[in-house]
Amino acid sequence: MATLDREILLQTLRGYAAVNRITQSERRSRWKEQTTQESLEVFTRLFETWVCTGKQAGGDQEALAQKRLQAHLRVRQAFEVLAKKQGYI
Repeated sequence: MATLDREILLQTLRGYAAVNRITQSERRSRWKEQTTQESLEVFTRLFETWVCTGKQAGGDQEALAQKRLQAHLRVRQAFEVLAKKQGYI
C-alpha cells in the first residue's frame, strides 16, 4: 500500500486554502461592482435553471435529492473500484 507524504499533503492543503482565499476575495470584489440589474439577471437565470431541473424530476424536491444522492453513490463506487485496482484497499 502506498503512503502519503505528510509534508506534501500539508503543502497541498495550504495551497488549496490560499487559492480559496483569493477566489473568495475576487468573488466579493465582483459582487461589490455588480449592479442591481446584473444581480437580478443572475437570479433569474438561476431560478430558470432550478425550474427546468425541477420539471425533469416532476417538480419533486425529494426526487431531486434522491437523484443527487444516486449520483454521489455512483462517484463513490467508481473511486472504490479505482482504489481497489491501485491497491489502496
